[in-house]
Amino acid sequence: MLRAGAAAPPEAQLSGLARKLVIAAVLGGAAVLLVCLVIAARSFNSISAAQSPASTLHNQPSPDFQTFKPAPTTGPSVRVAVIGGMSFTGFWADLAKRYQQQRGVRVDLIATGEKNDIARVFKQGGVDVITMHASDTVINLVADGYAMDPQPWMRNDLIIVGPPDDPAGIKGMTDAAAALKKIAAAKAPFVVHSSLGAQEVLLIIMGPNQIVFNPAQTTVLFDDQQRSVLMIAGQKHAYTLVGRIPFRIGRLPNNGLELMVQDDVRLRRPYVVAVANPAAVAGVHVAEARQFASYLRQPDTQNWIANYGRGLIDDRPLFFPVVTAEPSTKAAP
Repeated sequence: MLRAGAAAPPEAQLSGLARKLVIAAVLGGAAVLLVCLVIAARSFNSISAAQSPASTLHNQPSPDFQTFKPAPTTGPSVRVAVIGGMSFTGFWADLAKRYQQQRGVRVDLIATGEKNDIARVFKQGGVDVITMHASDTVINLVADGYAMDPQPWMRNDLIIVGPPDDPAGIKGMTDAAAALKKIAAAKAPFVVHSSLGAQEVLLIIMGPNQIVFNPAQTTVLFDDQQRSVLMIAGQKHAYTLVGRIPFRIGRLPNNGLELMVQDDVRLRRPYVVAVANPAAVAGVHVAEARQFASYLRQPDTQNWIANYGRGLIDDRPLFFPVVTAEPSTKAAP
């Protein structure tokens, strides 16, 4: 028994210290957990405001998704699934007409819409060629055996949009890196989203130029719907990246945002064309598919792309050609 005022033995002191440490650890862990829950709740609210479960999981088609049945024909044809931006601009209809006039092969549009929608149709069969932005979606079609020979053949471009009062002072700039530096310096809000590979475009520009956004003013969304991204950016009085064509023609609600920066080649993203794999998909028009995919990359077609649509929304073409290399006849060293 301890006398009043006597020191506790070392083992008792250690036991008491251990109890205090355990209590402190529990309380500290609870505090950390509470902070994590608050952060998670805020992140969830931001993402939930920008996307619905349907757009997140892609378990429902987008509003722009359309499918068609090919018209009966006795002549050669190629059936295609096309990303929506090529269709609603009229570009694809003119390209298909040009190909039929030059080659005598009809191009049947089977599906058009966002990449996940047309990829799903492509996997079901009845489509010979698919074209969309370079992305995991199209490469996975190849990796899973549904498609083969993906090749870049055209580009579209993104623009930086922002609030009318332009707190970073970037309106009218054509150097995306310089504009992003000003946004970072001003600690202005910025919304980053996955649609159109916007995150990759940003990394390509920001990394070499050592641009770092203020984390407190940066919202990263996993949404694939540009409408939702613009809505969130409008609510946050923020800048963001969006496709030039749908924004300029008014296909997307601008939510009070205005065009700030364009004409930087680093903001362009390639489209690829891939052919259905007859080993996995029955009834593929293999010869017609390969010929059409090759046609898209030929110099004459690329020249046509470089001039198509000038004056429709601005003084630039709707889309941009790519550099295509002629097969080398030299022996490898």
